[in-house]
Amino acid sequence: MPAIQSITDELLIDAVNRARQRVVMIAPGVWPPLAKAIAESWVRLGRDCVTVILDVDPEICRIGYGSLEGLQILQAAASAANEALGQEPGVRICVVIVDDQTFVFSPTPRQLEAPPGTTVDTENPEAQSQPKANGIVLTKPPTILEHELGYGPDGSAARTLGMETLNQKTLAEVTQDLKQNPPKNFDLARSVNVYNARIQFVELHVGGYRVSQHTVSLPKHLVSVARKNKELARKIDSAVNLLDPEDPLVGRGTVSNNKFHGPPNISQATVEAIRNDIEEKFLRPVKGVGKIIRRTDIEEFSAEVVRLESALLAFANVLRQTLAALFRKTAEAIADAILPNVLEQLPDHWKRQLGSTPSPEHVRFRIIDDLLNSFGDPEKRCETMKVSHVFKDVTYDMLKDGEFVQLMDDYFHELPIAEEYSAAKERPASPQAELFYQD
Repeated sequence: MPAIQSITDELLIDAVNRARQRVVMIAPGVWPPLAKAIAESWVRLGRDCVTVILDVDPEICRIGYGSLEGLQILQAAASAANEALGQEPGVRICVVIVDDQTFVFSPTPRQLEAPPGTTVDTENPEAQSQPKANGIVLTKPPTILEHELGYGPDGSAARTLGMETLNQKTLAEVTQDLKQNPPKNFDLARSVNVYNARIQFVELHVGGYRVSQHTVSLPKHLVSVARKNKELARKIDSAVNLLDPEDPLVGRGTVSNNKFHGPPNISQATVEAIRNDIEEKFLRPVKGVGKIIRRTDIEEFSAEVVRLESALLAFANVLRQTLAALFRKTAEAIADAILPNVLEQLPDHWKRQLGSTPSPEHVRFRIIDDLLNSFGDPEKRCETMKVSHVFKDVTYDMLKDGEFVQLMDDYFHELPIAEEYSAAKERPASPQAELFYQD
């Protein structure tokens, strides 16, 4: 037998089944097939001929160095033999001694990697993983190791490994921990094709910043009166624009060297310029589908979105301070324009409140008050000024579509736009879920 070789559970089980004198195992954890073979050797060889030392920690099962079932099998066998399992926290090497043959190897974390000899090719089920040289096979174990395990001239009095024994309370705690947070059950024997796209869809939305489109509604009882005013009739339907295109809040602010310069230069145009800069730099449109971004640009894109959020927040603060005054100014301007018409056609419900011949000052005040109530709360208008962005994955079918791939190549000049590889498939929870780990 070669000294350096692939040490599998099958190899160990065969050796344990042939044991005539002793079986010793030191390992982080154990899987059921090997645990059953060791349990049977306890019955066959008798008391004091089997020693098992494990790291009894729930993480061992979650990593994939062993399973709770394997631990329970050995605990039951040890109790039946009136012996106990030893605990050695943090052990990450496996040593199995069978009579005068010693196996020393590195355990396989089976949540991350298939053990040697496992079928891993989904297209060729007969194929197996290449043997892995994960350990060495020796003859009689080193004297000092026998001494530390209690097999030297001084017997168990000199034992230094696995001195703490496993009791039922500790086993119950481990069982409860794994029940609350069980290991993921990956089927490493059944790999599936996985793709990792180098691009993503992204939706960037900036809401409420187009103040040039902000309008205020007029009360219904004043709309017909306002339309009699030739100057207002050209501007209104049932609403009035708050700001003219020439207003500083609409006009261009200052954006230079990719840095935002805040108030007093902030405006709708400032926010729009930053947004356009982000879209031009990072995003590419796909007609009928959406906008695409390189994954490698996402971090920088996100930083630029933060800059956009800062600009929009500054704009909202400026607008918040001016809207109340702007509402008042707009209401007063409309009131002054339509006052003569309202005096001629006073709404009936006003007559009941103000009298049949109210003073122009009282009517003007009432027009302004009704307009402000109709305009709403300036604060709520600013609450709509928000930036949002959502990433969505590109589908596998898109990545296989020649036209889409060509378009991405034209935009980004890099191929492939995705990488494919095989990965383990997570098993559904079922009674058969453990079978892989028992092979």
